[in-house]
Amino acid sequence: RGALKKVLANLAEGLVSREPEVRVLLLAALSREHLLLLGPPGTAKSVLGSRLASLCAGRFFSRLLTRFTTPEELFGPLSLAALENDEYLRKTEGYLPTSEVAFLDEVFKANSA
Repeated sequence: RGALKKVLANLAEGLVSREPEVRVLLLAALSREHLLLLGPPGTAKSVLGSRLASLCAGRFFSRLLTRFTTPEELFGPLSLAALENDEYLRKTEGYLPTSEVAFLDEVFKANSA
């Protein structure tokens, strides 16, 4: 119990009135579930994501989505060498599929592709 309080304190350090968000973020992480945080700009959503990634020493992926965002920006580019061999292969290292913590900003402004 003491360790959880310490993690909660580390996540919330310097943030004003974000205790509920910090608690639900930690709950989602421990449950290995996704979390959707809605709020205006400047309410520490991205900060919480990056803090969680550093706390668990996980790879952090962050993108601002727009109507022009392509799947390659999220999942990685296609391997041209593999395509020459009739293989459909993405280079995913450093992209969403290989991250432990992801922050996708402006989800509702993204295109449906």
